[in-house]
Amino acid sequence: MGILTASACQVQGQLGPVEWLPEWGQAGWSNPALLHPSGGHVLLGGMSGLQLQASHSGPSYFEFIGGDGTVDPALLLERMDPVETIGFRSEIPLISVGFKEDERVEFRLRSRLVADQQTTYDRDMFDVAWRGNGHPDIMGRTLDFSEFGVNGQAYLDHGLSVGAMAKEDRLWLGWGIHILNGLGALQTERFEATWMTDTLDYSWDVQGSATVNSAGFNLDSLLEGGVVWSNDSGLIPPTIGSGVAFDYGFLYRITPNVSLEGSIEGRGGLRWLESVTRKEVNSGAFILEGLDLVSEWRDADSLPLDSVPVVLEAWLGGLADSLEQSFPLEATPGVAAAFDTRIQETWRLGLRIRPVDEIEISAVVYRQFRFGRSLDGGLLGLTYRLGNYLLVHGQCQFYDARWLWGGGLSVRGGPVRWSVSARNIPAVFWPLDAGNWHIQTGISLDFGYKQERTKRRKNDLGSGKGMWH
Repeated sequence: MGILTASACQVQGQLGPVEWLPEWGQAGWSNPALLHPSGGHVLLGGMSGLQLQASHSGPSYFEFIGGDGTVDPALLLERMDPVETIGFRSEIPLISVGFKEDERVEFRLRSRLVADQQTTYDRDMFDVAWRGNGHPDIMGRTLDFSEFGVNGQAYLDHGLSVGAMAKEDRLWLGWGIHILNGLGALQTERFEATWMTDTLDYSWDVQGSATVNSAGFNLDSLLEGGVVWSNDSGLIPPTIGSGVAFDYGFLYRITPNVSLEGSIEGRGGLRWLESVTRKEVNSGAFILEGLDLVSEWRDADSLPLDSVPVVLEAWLGGLADSLEQSFPLEATPGVAAAFDTRIQETWRLGLRIRPVDEIEISAVVYRQFRFGRSLDGGLLGLTYRLGNYLLVHGQCQFYDARWLWGGGLSVRGGPVRWSVSARNIPAVFWPLDAGNWHIQTGISLDFGYKQERTKRRKNDLGSGKGMWH
């Protein structure tokens, strides 16, 4: 377990047994050239399962907490990167239907609700919180918080994909389109802030500016402590953004037992056109005057104890007024312009080797783009299939000299298939150790699977068999 650190959690790109194998009902999401093993399949929302994942890129707790439970914040700061992220993503499949003709062509229609969020923060924030404003390492040092940002969006994804054989038993090509309906978005377009503590009076010198865009969220109400989002039309908010994304894929059979495949998934984004709110914090300088209770006590003949809260309250009030005057929050003049956001985009190249019919070895390298950041990784997997009824899968992902271990199980009885999978199994049971978890379970209806039927032999009527038996 010692090698599973949260830094490895950056490999969190929906690339695992959930999408790597079509038995999980996600055929065509990762590579539209992959065909489902059954003649057709149907997944309904709720039955088809809920995908959830959470990740953070900071150190795991066992890296800065001893066996006796003691916390070493200095070690935490030492093992943090200058920029860290915390991310959440959930996918709710609404419906998915697929129809296939042998191994030649397959059409798929599907819809899902996606909520994706990522917060980026600087190590300097934790540095100030731990060391304190008056620490020698902080005094006179410029701290840069420019990497701080919050990005999130929720949208409906309606997809159509087609996979077809382009060369007899050799090459399959796939193409897909996503019609995106945006429900809400929050974007930190620009965040520029520097903080310096004066070496004499412990005052703060803060300079910077920021721009935040939102669609579907009321920033004015949020800033005033009101309701962030309200919708009188029902549970699902109205569509206030739109976009298109595309998938491309291929599967090339080098030999009967070796296949090469590649895909581009989710190349596109959303444009938020309505209910756009943009707030801008202009550049400015802010000096925080220190609270010198010792001088207050010395200058007064007697300072009652109950006057300390009064002085503190007056100081906090002055702090709020100074901040508001130094950094006035203003709406962008004129009509607020629309803004664009990207959805999760993944490039993959993989190899599948099937030494025998029951066993398949898979290897893939990938690069993923999410909220303006790219992640690289690799995956090795081993799959055991027992006909069309049982599948056991194990895999490991490699990133930054660390491994994530995952696996899954898929069982079918008649047309009903039940599956469960996890991309990082240790993180499911010890989430603080690994810092990353992703699990899915679901039920699908598979149709058109092969059934061996015994053909009755026609006999002469005089044999005593046939029409009477």
